[in-house]
Amino acid sequence: MSDKEPKVENCNFKKVKLFDESYVNRYLFENDSFLNNSYQVFLHDENLDSMKENTENLLKGLQSVFEQSSDIKELMNFLPSYMDITSFKNSSISKRGGMGELLKGNGAGFDKYEELNSYKPFYEGRDFITVSKWAKWRNDGIRQMNGDSCPFCTHDMDKTNIERENKTISSVFKSSALKVANQVIEFLQEGVDKGYIKSESVGVMKQYIGDGSKGNELQAEMNQIGTETEYLHSKIKQILHFRPMNISREQLEKIELQLENLIIDKRQISKFYGTEKINMLVNKVDEKINELKDKTVAIKKLFSKCQERMEELIADRREDINNFFVISGFPYQFILKSDGENKAMCYLIPSNASEQDKIDSPETHLSWGEKNAFALVMFMFETVSDDVDLIILDDPITSFDKNKKFAVTKRLFDNTKFSFKDKTVLMLTHDLQPVIDYVHGKFLRKYNLHTPVHASYIINDGGKLVEQEISQDDLKNVVELTKQFSKDNHVKIPVRIINLRKHIELTKPNFLEDTAYDVLSNLIHGRNFEQYKSRIEGKAKTEVISEGMRIINEYISDMSYDELFNEISDAKLLELVEKADKYTQTIAIRFLFEKERNSGNLLSQFKKKHPNACKFVNETNHIENDYIFQLNPEKFFEIPEDYLDNLKAFCNEKLGRQDEV
Repeated sequence: MSDKEPKVENCNFKKVKLFDESYVNRYLFENDSFLNNSYQVFLHDENLDSMKENTENLLKGLQSVFEQSSDIKELMNFLPSYMDITSFKNSSISKRGGMGELLKGNGAGFDKYEELNSYKPFYEGRDFITVSKWAKWRNDGIRQMNGDSCPFCTHDMDKTNIERENKTISSVFKSSALKVANQVIEFLQEGVDKGYIKSESVGVMKQYIGDGSKGNELQAEMNQIGTETEYLHSKIKQILHFRPMNISREQLEKIELQLENLIIDKRQISKFYGTEKINMLVNKVDEKINELKDKTVAIKKLFSKCQERMEELIADRREDINNFFVISGFPYQFILKSDGENKAMCYLIPSNASEQDKIDSPETHLSWGEKNAFALVMFMFETVSDDVDLIILDDPITSFDKNKKFAVTKRLFDNTKFSFKDKTVLMLTHDLQPVIDYVHGKFLRKYNLHTPVHASYIINDGGKLVEQEISQDDLKNVVELTKQFSKDNHVKIPVRIINLRKHIELTKPNFLEDTAYDVLSNLIHGRNFEQYKSRIEGKAKTEVISEGMRIINEYISDMSYDELFNEISDAKLLELVEKADKYTQTIAIRFLFEKERNSGNLLSQFKKKHPNACKFVNETNHIENDYIFQLNPEKFFEIPEDYLDNLKAFCNEKLGRQDEV
């Protein structure tokens, strides 16, 4: 095996997309919803984009307030931190942990404890945040004390006093309460500095923190801040998300009420957020909303058009994909829904199920063939939406039966916007059926699909890919082809025998009872006249051979059974193995393997030594196809060179010296 990277020369394609097993397994089923870009793939539409642009123009006045105001952006980043600090939820702060300790009066009030008088220089006359940080440091330091010496100056400490101080600090000034108190005051101070929160708010809060008798008042004040913060944040967020694709049809009918609900009521934020700066921002927003209220007729009309187009697109895509599923035998339905502005979600449900019966973890529910069918149609939509230059399909339809193969391929190239029509598509396959359908049968044209189709037979010749074009004339009717080989005097006898037997199989309903078929089978197994084994009951061996040879001579003239037997001797077969074309070589080797020998079955011996080459000759190259047409094997036949070398060497080793003797 070579580790060299393959090279492609003179390639003008810039954007290439590949459908293969990794696309099916890795890309498609990695998320709960198929395709992260579902909207772009299924619902991107020029008409819809134009409608949305017209709608956005009406909303520009409102949105410009947010786009042009750095204050609102900063405010939206600032507000949520209060909910995080206090775990504010359902109109109330949390009463657990540090917040609970703070409500009990912990976190401040050092001057109430006589034993802490010696620390006055650290808390008296200093700002709350600095004192809070010092208190936390002093509380944490208790754990660092060791013995009777001060950890800073190493002087002896008054053990009785220090223990009393430590006890008060540990029991009253909880680290968790100090932390929350500090965070709350910092939040308020930052809001004051930015002009969002009234300046007196910090003082109001400080007078309650550290006083256990004022727990209810502290809780009420903190709940009020939370209520105003939550209200202001939710209102701004609601306005930011006001888009034509973000409201329902029912909401659209009540657009006046929708706009009214966007108005920010300053009374709801008057206690803490009623600053001049916030009032100016609110006035700007409310002014733009009131302007929009005067345009509700136009907004309704444009919104309705957007929604109607979106619903039309969703219905079309769902119908198209589900029709594809029907023809490919895929027992599921495809559900596609809008999921906000420029977003969509899609998933699968079992056939005839409700839309709520979503298939979770589809990679475990779907068979390989089902995954392949679904992935193929998703790939088609995604590729077309990406406007790809070259589409490569690696054996995409092998998992379908031949009726579905045609139906699926027809859909891939049909006359719709979402298809591979007029695209450059390279399909790699071991399957001859598409070549028969689209090169020989020209079935696409019968359905008014005029995408030109070209086929090539690709051979790996010493590391180089060699293409041999397949034309319509290269596909031969199997009955006519086997008859032609049987009668051609230029074709070697073993090839004529094999093809004549195949011809009889194709043309005689009860071919096993045919005398010519019986004679040809005995020749293939290397039986002379004495060894002949007839399967035909009621007739003597001489009668079977005589009658069979009379039919055979209509194709292979002027030859007796013994003469045909001599033409397939080991010596002559080995000569063909050395000198004939690859097709004839392989037929000759098959004859050598089919012969009955006293030394045992050659095929089983070869299999032990060269299993891969044996599989190719005995299985891959032996399976009979059910196609009406096939490629002419004289022109299109390939066997890996190393397999052929193994076969030749084995046959010469086992049979060459024997014939020489």
